[in-house]
Amino acid sequence: MGQRWLVIESEPRKESDLKQLEKRLTKKYTQAQSQLRKLCQQEFACAEDPFNPAKLLETQLPFHQLACKY
Repeated sequence: MGQRWLVIESEPRKESDLKQLEKRLTKKYTQAQSQLRKLCQQEFACAEDPFNPAKLLETQLPFHQLACKY
């Protein structure tokens, strides 16, 4: 049994998909900022302590990568 596919692309569909993607990315960005803000408010005993929670946070952020600045 063979299958046949017909893919139809339209400009309105493409624009709608891009709007939805932008909306989802904005939501994820806002969530990432919130989580990072919470992490930054925590107090740590030494300079090395925040790295493990930061790495854990980074694994939960599929569209973002954390970078350290000194």
